[in-house]
Amino acid sequence: EITSLEESRAIALRKEHMHWGKIKLAKVYLEEHQEKLSSWQFQRVIQGFKLYPRPRKNERTQIKRQKASKKKRISELKVKMPKLGYLLHFDTIVIHWNGLKRYIITMIDEFTKVAFARMYSTKSSLSASDFLLRVDYLLDRQISNAHQDNGSEFEKYFKALCQKLEIEQYHSRPRTPKDNPSMERFNQTLEYEWLKDGNFTPDINLFNSRLKDFIVEYNF
Repeated sequence: EITSLEESRAIALRKEHMHWGKIKLAKVYLEEHQEKLSSWQFQRVIQGFKLYPRPRKNERTQIKRQKASKKKRISELKVKMPKLGYLLHFDTIVIHWNGLKRYIITMIDEFTKVAFARMYSTKSSLSASDFLLRVDYLLDRQISNAHQDNGSEFEKYFKALCQKLEIEQYHSRPRTPKDNPSMERFNQTLEYEWLKDGNFTPDINLFNSRLKDFIVEYNF
């Protein structure tokens, strides 16, 4: 509960210090009015009257959070069947080279540890969907579930392709790298056992031709 007087005081204090946090505002309120207004009450006032320094940016952030909360998390997949294609992990390695950026999209199968990778010039959902089509072809349409982080490359076209191929999409929990340990290990292997041995080139066709040999060696 908050009175109209407390509310008007809280609004005035917030407008005077738009970049202050709710805890600091609560402390200053106590000093100025010798009355306590909790940080949670300040938060409700800020949200209720949309008292943000950049309201449009905050609105976009809230929309993103709502979308993220609707994503299926990998922790929800309780049963993991020991067969090829039941659960594939996806990720993206970003390479910085002489002012250029290159993106290696990677995949590993949870059970068999069969892996695949391919480099692209852009980190887009179109690139990721192209990669998924190749993986789907290699595994002879045996993919059941796809797991990836919350990167934008795994939205739009990638998401649409998952729906078309009847692949269930699962996402990692935010800031939880342990959700994808198999993928992390493969990425490290690719980087330290192959990339750092002088195999990188910004030429995408040449790079993927070289990478194919590493993938064959890794898998077999």
